[in-house]
Order: sequence, then structure tokens, then C-alpha cells
Amino acid sequence: MTQVTTLGRGSLGLPRGTNQPQEQDNSTADSARRSIAAHKLPAVVRAYGSATDLAADPDVDLVIVCVNVGKHYELAKPALLGKKDVYVEWPLDATVADARELTDLAREKGVRTAVGLQARSDRLVLKLKELLATNEIGDVVSSTVAASMGLINSIRWTEASAYYLDMATGGNSYHIFLATVILDSFTNVLGPFDASNIHAILKTVNKTTALYDSMKPDSKVVNPAYPVTSPDHILVQGVLASGAVASFAFRKPPSTAVDDVGFRWLITGTKGEIEVTVPEMNWQFADPRMKLRIKKVGEETAREVDYVAGQEDERTGGQIHVALNTARSYDAFAKGDETRFATYESALATHELLQRIVESAGW
Repeated sequence: MTQVTTLGRGSLGLPRGTNQPQEQDNSTADSARRSIAAHKLPAVVRAYGSATDLAADPDVDLVIVCVNVGKHYELAKPALLGKKDVYVEWPLDATVADARELTDLAREKGVRTAVGLQARSDRLVLKLKELLATNEIGDVVSSTVAASMGLINSIRWTEASAYYLDMATGGNSYHIFLATVILDSFTNVLGPFDASNIHAILKTVNKTTALYDSMKPDSKVVNPAYPVTSPDHILVQGVLASGAVASFAFRKPPSTAVDDVGFRWLITGTKGEIEVTVPEMNWQFADPRMKLRIKKVGEETAREVDYVAGQEDERTGGQIHVALNTARSYDAFAKGDETRFATYESALATHELLQRIVESAGW
């Protein structure tokens, strides 16, 4: 059997254990063959001219879609129709309707699915779930997240990445940063929101930005005032299905955060409180500087919790931190452990929550 990684409209068939090549333009079978040659891959690696050709190969059992979200639907659907297991990087699709269609199709075909919300495999997130399951802070009564989007450049963008500035693409600061960074982890740990009790404000402060033809020092301005339609300030408050109250405050400072803390997550219970702090870094990157602290009733000071001990194995140990959660999510998928990776069904719930927030904000 062959594991397959798609790299554009064309693809490479990679035997298990083969390192993935760096992404190149594989929009045709010929260009895929050139990539095979360039990376000196073994002769058993196959080139395909389309997602349909790939899905028709009986030796393919897993298709991985990790390209721009605008291509997710057209690459994932043929694979699902071909009854392949399909891993899609988040977002599942640009629209809730298409995400729902892919989810229904996967269920109909009886295949296994996964979505790249890698923080579900993060050791800190798993430790949080353990602490709450063992009633360490009693019943959760509230939770608050304050986050900075200071690392996301709002002054200089390349023409090729302009889609990130557009709310309609599904691949922007709202759908990627809010969801991937914290929203999916939040609901995975604390449970879903009461959809009837969500209130939100979305605002775009930086309404235009300059587009350049590259990020090189000598790059040229393509558009000095490209319109930005995705929000850079996000306020959400609501009530969880458990009855706990919840709030999010995402801001876009002109540079990085004043305290260099990218995310601060508080979970308040009847017997104590938990704090998670993360440097100004992508939430899902397992930064070793992430801290988990707890203070219970009767304790004078907070104590730091070791969230690493006992959570490594030989399959994922030794990975650099930015790759660790990806490795752990693939490992969980291989083992069928749905407590550590997102399925299409759980990802669809996150898509629907994002849409409900947009509707509450009147966008």
C-alpha cells in the first residue's frame, strides 16, 4: 500500500517511511515526475496528473491535502469518492456548506478522516483535560482567553498571500488564527458553546495594506492599498453548554505584545483556577516556553504543572517543537485515538461555531 501526499493538483505517491519532499509546483504529472527526479526519490514513487487519477489507484489508502484552502474541496472529494482515508489541513473547506458536504460524504463512504488541528495532540492541552476530568479545580464556572495577533504582519504582504486578508477565502486571520490557535482547543477542553447564547464583535482596524511582489529587500509594490476584509480585533462572549461563561479577546497590536505573551487562558473553577500562558508563537507549535499553572483554595501561591512527563513515546520523541504536534496527531490517527486528533465531524462543529460568531457580529 502507498501513502500519498498531494502537492497541488498533481501529486506524488510516497511509500511509507519516505520523507516528504519540499513543496513544488506539481500541477501536472510531468511536473510531479520532475519533482521525483529532483529529490532523487525511489522508482516506486508514482506521479499522478489529477486527484481523480490518484483516487483510482488501488494501492493508495491515505490522501493528505495540505495546500491552500481554496483547493481542499476539489482534492478531497475525489479521494472520498474513491473510498480513501483523507487527512485535510485546517480549514476543512472555505465554506460551511462544502465542509458539511465532505463530512457527509466521508460518513457515507465509511472512511477515516482527520483535520489538521494539531493542538488536540498537544501535551499541555491533554494535561488540561486530565486536570478537569479529575476535578482539580472543581466545577468550571468561567473561562477567558486574551490573545495577541502581533506576529501577523499587517503592513507588508506578498501578492501570492493576499488571500489571507480576505474574509471570503476561509484562509484568513479569523478562520485560521482564531480557530487553529485556540477556539478548537477551547471547546475540546471545556465543551461546546450554547449556540443560542453567543455575542461577538469583529472589527477591521487596518483596512488596507501594501502588497509586494516578494518578501525580498528589493521587492516592488504591486498595490499600495490592498483592501483588508478579515478582522484584526475579535471579541466573543457566551455561555457554554455546561453553563460556564466564556470570553475571547483577540487584538492586533502594532508590534508584538507588550509582555511578549501571545495567549493567556484562564479557567476558573469552584475549587481553584488554572492559567495557561504561551509566548507570541503559533498556539499549535508546542513551544517549550508554554506554562501551565494552578492555584487551589487554601494554597498561597500558584504552582507550575509538569505537562510533559509521561506523554512521550518512541514514535514521536525527539521531534523539534514546531513539528511535534503534527507528528503526534499523525500517530494518533494511525492508532485510531480520536481523543488526540480532529475528525471531519469535530472540525465541522468548529466551522459552524465560527459561522455563528460571524452571524452574531452582523458580518
